[in-house]
Amino acid sequence: MTSYHACKLSGFLCIPCVATALSSKGPALLVICTLFCLFNFPLTAHAERTLGDGWFGDIQIGVARIDSKPSGVDVFDDTEKRDLLRYKSSDVPEEIPLIEGEIGYGFQSTGTVVLAGGGIEDPWRVAIGQMMTGLGLVSLFALYEEKEVWENPYLTGANRDETSATSFGYGVDWNNVLNTDIRIFTKRMEIEIDHDQIGDIVPDLRRDGTDTILGIRYPWNLGPGGVLSSGISYILIDRDGVANSGHGYAAELNHMLEWDRFSFATGLELVAREFDEIHPVVNEKREEAAFTLSETVSYAAPFGLENSYLFGIAAYTKTVADITIFEGNALILGAGVGCRF
Repeated sequence: MTSYHACKLSGFLCIPCVATALSSKGPALLVICTLFCLFNFPLTAHAERTLGDGWFGDIQIGVARIDSKPSGVDVFDDTEKRDLLRYKSSDVPEEIPLIEGEIGYGFQSTGTVVLAGGGIEDPWRVAIGQMMTGLGLVSLFALYEEKEVWENPYLTGANRDETSATSFGYGVDWNNVLNTDIRIFTKRMEIEIDHDQIGDIVPDLRRDGTDTILGIRYPWNLGPGGVLSSGISYILIDRDGVANSGHGYAAELNHMLEWDRFSFATGLELVAREFDEIHPVVNEKREEAAFTLSETVSYAAPFGLENSYLFGIAAYTKTVADITIFEGNALILGAGVGCRF
């Protein structure tokens, strides 16, 4: 059976998305990124069927509820003011729409695929992929996103002001390396903070710079047991402030099972990061780790509607850190409908 709702936990950008989320808005958006930001990269998901000429696309619409204890650097109305730097946040509930879409075109004569897409919690993206005989599918992509961060996340006793963090990204995905099931990927994000007040006050905490990710993934076909895939990545964090620079490692394990018209996608991801210098505000070395456990269930062709699917999601993420302000957790529950053509 062909799944109408491809597993979003099986794509090559999952670890980069986690790293980007961790370095910007924290655990609440980490969950959203984990589930909805490019985890099923379209050039790979549609490669086989788009070798024929024609349009393809995938559109999802839904709603989700997030119950989180945000970290001290997360941007929410409820976290605008902190009286103490180290206190842990209370629960913050939030409902969000889930809207994402992509559209592309395949050229059979050349083995080329092009696409564009994006969403509310998804970076805008454009990509081109080329099937190369004996080598596999090589894809080039570009990303753009804009998030809100605090001008000075360490301000206490007064309301904090928001500013924009703009990121431009580009990278390469090499799928089916030399006609094997191996996938190698790399991605680089250029990050610019519009008004980096804390960076002006404490230069070691400047947040402009780059994040670079290099990783590898491999799937195992378990027959009736589905498909199990794993991946590891290295993350290089190079910011203008040495206290915000460092490196990290990420690992993922995903399982996809199809039964009749149902699809079950289970994902586990771990990310650990450490930074080069003592944090000048709290005078401690910054080290942190995050894990995300998620489940996506989809049902194809509901009510006899071909090329459509219903989906439900549940995920939990937690960040633990040596510095309390960076700790947080979140639970997300959501559902929606999709259309794939």
